[in-house]
Amino acid sequence: MAYPLGLHLLIRPLLTGPGTHPLTAAATLALALATLLRNNRLGTALAAMVLALMLLRLFLAEPSGPWLAALTPFPQALAKLNALGHSVALGELTALSLAASAAALLCYQAFRLTLSQLLAAFSLAVPQVAIVGYALGLNRFHGETSLTTVSMVIPLAMAILLCSAHRGGLRALLSPRVGGRVARLQLLLGFSIPFLTGFLLVNTVQHSPDLSLGILIVTVSQATVVLITVSAILYDQVDLGRRRYQRQLELLATKDALTLTYNRYALERRADQELARFHRHGPPLSALLVDIDHFKVINDTYGHGVGDLVLQRLAALMRSHCRCQDMVARWGGEEFVLLLPDTALEAAAQAAEKLRRLIAETDFSEQGVGLPVHISIGCAQLMANESFSDQLRRADAALYSAKRQGRNQVVCAEPSRPSLRQA
Repeated sequence: MAYPLGLHLLIRPLLTGPGTHPLTAAATLALALATLLRNNRLGTALAAMVLALMLLRLFLAEPSGPWLAALTPFPQALAKLNALGHSVALGELTALSLAASAAALLCYQAFRLTLSQLLAAFSLAVPQVAIVGYALGLNRFHGETSLTTVSMVIPLAMAILLCSAHRGGLRALLSPRVGGRVARLQLLLGFSIPFLTGFLLVNTVQHSPDLSLGILIVTVSQATVVLITVSAILYDQVDLGRRRYQRQLELLATKDALTLTYNRYALERRADQELARFHRHGPPLSALLVDIDHFKVINDTYGHGVGDLVLQRLAALMRSHCRCQDMVARWGGEEFVLLLPDTALEAAAQAAEKLRRLIAETDFSEQGVGLPVHISIGCAQLMANESFSDQLRRADAALYSAKRQGRNQVVCAEPSRPSLRQA
């Protein structure tokens, strides 16, 4: 509306500078409408029309040629404005930016999102050239691009760019994660530091030309150091968070949630390591299979909630009773396995007896159990040419013997491999 109303300040903000051509305003308005209607055929038609017009300006028509003059709205208002001073024309930079924006919108409608982002980013680079020219007083940079045109083209290109914010590089750039924050910081520094460097050079070269090269070298080197340092700090924070999250995952994968002892998977992994060490160096390896006597009675009498508390207290007692190299794992239900590296059968039986007495002397009334809690333990030492499963079978047979002999006792497995007890 600036042309019909005669608002020359909006058309040409600087009295001696370039102005916004009516075709520029019309094309920008058409692309804005096409962006709103980007999923409609009308939006496609508007974008294609603007692209054809801008290509005509770039390759076939002169800025003041008859083709453009015939298509230009408000020709009389434009003629009056040109008579006041610097002529207003559709510059090449403006046409290039609008053509890139129209092509980006067409690529978006054709589901070529990566190409759409690249074209929209390029359309932003063109007004950036004009901004640098105005800021640094370089008239040849901004050419025929007015400040009003810049203020229209940049939001338009940003709107087209954000249409595909959910895909590709733009999604990574806008990500709330640390990688996105690092990228945004690098982008900010990548724009601001060269701009400030250019500002210093332009002002320095007028007074001391010899200092301009030195300022350029120092500024660029220090900016590189700052950028690398900040990126290293942020990436270190990312790596620290990743390691912390990895440890949490490992904990969830290897620990029993109820008793906080190791689970069966972690026990089998540790057993494989100890078995390999046994075959290389031959240190003794013993295992204790622990079962709570009459645990079903506890669950039936006091409820499963109390039974869970008993399991937790028992697991805590076993962990406190073991050495740092020993491993306590929940085998299933009310059964636990204690893996004792560097421990012969006799020493394992003594440790098992101490554990049995400890449990028998513990008061479980705080857990809501009015009855004494007892355990039965089967002990087995790993034999030559024997797997960990074979060792546990012998420990299970010894545990079954302890149950048959009255429970609340420790029984050591025979060296020979017994048959499996019936379920």
